[in-house]
Amino acid sequence: MRTIAVVSTTGGAGRTTIAAALAVLLARRNRTVVALDLDPQNLLGAHLGLDAFAPNGLGHAIAGQADVWEAPTWRNGDGVLFAPYGELAAAERTAAEGQLAAEPRWLARALARLDLPPDGVVLIDTPRYPSLQAEQAVDCADLALCVTPPEPGACATFIRRLSALKATGAHIKIVVNRLNPTRDMQCDALAMLRVAANDADALAERVHFDAAMPDAFARGSWLFDDAPHSQASHDLQGLAGWLDTWLDKRVASAGQAMR
Repeated sequence: MRTIAVVSTTGGAGRTTIAAALAVLLARRNRTVVALDLDPQNLLGAHLGLDAFAPNGLGHAIAGQADVWEAPTWRNGDGVLFAPYGELAAAERTAAEGQLAAEPRWLARALARLDLPPDGVVLIDTPRYPSLQAEQAVDCADLALCVTPPEPGACATFIRRLSALKATGAHIKIVVNRLNPTRDMQCDALAMLRVAANDADALAERVHFDAAMPDAFARGSWLFDDAPHSQASHDLQGLAGWLDTWLDKRVASAGQAMR
């Protein structure tokens, strides 16, 4: 089992959309996929097929109101098993934050109880980094997918946090989302990211802007189903393919290490 944390250092980066799309695309590649929503915004379920915001979820387990894996889970039409965060009142949110602060390994211990096959994957959607939820997700992740729009302010914010992300030991992959290469300012931001990453492998994936993406979400469908030949659909399929290969390599390495 491998754990992937999907993080962003600015709001509105498209992190939850990317996390949900990758969960579906990996499931369609016959992966066992578990998607966890650790973001109090509680939006991942809406992307994965829930008609309403789930009232209960992982947030209540964090706050001590339920055993973590007794929280409600759903399986969508593509076979993704996902756990929402739930809708928490103010006092419950405070209790959950206090619990995460008191137990820095809360998420790691919860994940250790999952019984997934070696090629299974846990995808974790998080609130903006740094936050207690995002920090715990990255600390126990094998891979951190860092989603950022190619805007100077967003890239500068991400670069500011890059050293802390690298210090966790997770493999870092930067995903530039909503790229419009006709905008010179975005090209400049990409150049800034390349210099800061200082790693050819870290900055390799881009998802181009497509105005049809929100429309697909509103219809309860996916852009890569509605418009499979669009550039953004090609980009998402390419990112899922890269992840699929990365996961296979990790499984193979683990098998060799056990011999």
